[in-house]
Amino acid sequence: MRILKRLVVVSVLAGIGMCGVCGRPCAGEQPGFSVLIRMMDIQDRWFRRHIVAPFAQSHHTKITVMTFDKFWDLEVMLQLDAASKQPSIGVVKVPLEMTRPLASRMRAYDDMMDEKALRVLKEAFDPKALALGTINGKLIYLPRKLETRMMVYLKSRVSEAVAGWGAFKTDINEALRADNGYGLPAGYRLEADPNQWDFYDLFVVAYTWAHTPYFGIKMPRMAHRGKKYGGTVVGLTDRIYQLGGTAADVLKVAVTPVVDMFVWESVFKKNGLYHPGMWQDPWSGGGIWNAMKDGKVFLAMMHQIDTFYIHGGTHPAMQGYLVDPDDLGVAVMPRGVSFALDENGRPVRTGGRRAGTSGWFWAIPKTAPKPGLCVEFARWITNHENHLAECRTFGMMPVRGDILVDLKAAFPKGWMADVFAVSVRQFALNGTTTVPLVSAYTKIGKIYLEAWYDIVVGEHFGSSEGVDEHVIRERLNSIYAPRARKVFCTQGGHNAY
Repeated sequence: MRILKRLVVVSVLAGIGMCGVCGRPCAGEQPGFSVLIRMMDIQDRWFRRHIVAPFAQSHHTKITVMTFDKFWDLEVMLQLDAASKQPSIGVVKVPLEMTRPLASRMRAYDDMMDEKALRVLKEAFDPKALALGTINGKLIYLPRKLETRMMVYLKSRVSEAVAGWGAFKTDINEALRADNGYGLPAGYRLEADPNQWDFYDLFVVAYTWAHTPYFGIKMPRMAHRGKKYGGTVVGLTDRIYQLGGTAADVLKVAVTPVVDMFVWESVFKKNGLYHPGMWQDPWSGGGIWNAMKDGKVFLAMMHQIDTFYIHGGTHPAMQGYLVDPDDLGVAVMPRGVSFALDENGRPVRTGGRRAGTSGWFWAIPKTAPKPGLCVEFARWITNHENHLAECRTFGMMPVRGDILVDLKAAFPKGWMADVFAVSVRQFALNGTTTVPLVSAYTKIGKIYLEAWYDIVVGEHFGSSEGVDEHVIRERLNSIYAPRARKVFCTQGGHNAY
């Protein structure tokens, strides 16, 4: 932590054009403020050139872009900046997961704008997005984008699996029977449309791919994010929701939907259906894009921007990762069903297709220099022209009502329209579902990462004979649930306990 703090202090000084020795503005530069972001490289460059530079030039001020890596680094960076003699951070790009933990550090737009300007600002945005950025009746976080995970796959490989899985039916039944005591659910069939799939369908197609030689090699071809960061936690939380869980269940850790999630993750790992690059490299989104390019992955749970990168978008540097971009398919999330089957071969529990709606927001710290100028910059980023340009370029789901009203006009290319049509369906399935919006969630997310690496990757999910739901539940109860309760009791914020 001491090293991290030292690095952050250096980056803060460098980021605002301060001399690291004397702490004064460098010669010839007017001090302005810093904007703290986390973006992919080409987004970062585009943002600096098309958003930051024009505003800085027109306002005759210096704006410096600083970056962070992991979600929970934000709190440390803001704390250090606030404690410095000359705080510099004026605008911060905040993920939904961090909005509540950081709320006490931020100014409300209500307190920085007159009533008429505030009303005009709020009327421009989608009410659902505004609601996520509003705390105790005040707008603290101005929406940048909403996002949700969907099922992304290669159409040709799905067609092959649908046509050829029958050759592996006996082996699939034996593999499943070893753990659920039954095999495939009674009357099982694999639908050709991935929008109709459930978790057993994921097992069948992934097993078929893993045991079919592609490019002369048999290997697992299914993946999700595995890096030790917030994106992986969001994916695990999605699974819990699909298995009938709630935000309160996520905070409790050792309840049935969470156990069901770990059981399925363990079943996929035990049967060699997840590509090991997930935890060996480990993969964030970019790792999965490259794996799809190299033919290592045929299916993953990804969000809208992922699809633009994989397919290839309108940005010159977004060349795509597929030989045939039209082979990219998008579907809503698979239906969650328990791995456990009853005596009639039916899932004991059936969930739904929800994923958590997440997103990113622009916030202004209480210690921001020139807060009025910071508000102008946040409004500049999210005005109609700039927001539409960024959405078209990178595949962001819009949050402005004047764009959402006609998505076909905003995204005229056919494949883009398909991506956003499925996105709209997934958002509808999500309803009001998000990650738990309490301060304890960030620390509990770290517990989930540790538990996933322990139980799933480390294969502490049963005996040498297979996956055992009771072993997983006991491990969660004895190791991870007590730690979650401790986090919750020290941070509070929810009635989960």
